[in-house]
Amino acid sequence: MGSYAVQWAAIQLAKSNGCLIYDMGAISPTKDPGHPFYGLYRFKIGFGGKIIHRNGSWDYPLDKERYSEFRNLEIMSNSCGLSK
Repeated sequence: MGSYAVQWAAIQLAKSNGCLIYDMGAISPTKDPGHPFYGLYRFKIGFGGKIIHRNGSWDYPLDKERYSEFRNLEIMSNSCGLSK
């Protein structure tokens, strides 16, 4: 599986460069198989390590009008089931 090989190579490279932490990013907040991020949860816990839940990310748009259009489109596509 290519995605596993890429992550493993990145972890090894980080370690060889003296990094003590490798952040794989977001996972679902619980082990709920019904959560949209459950697949990411399963993938990432397969590498071991420690799970740390943080507050999440924030968007700081440079162009507020275009960002508003993007956000509204994203909300509409998710609520209509278009993103899946």
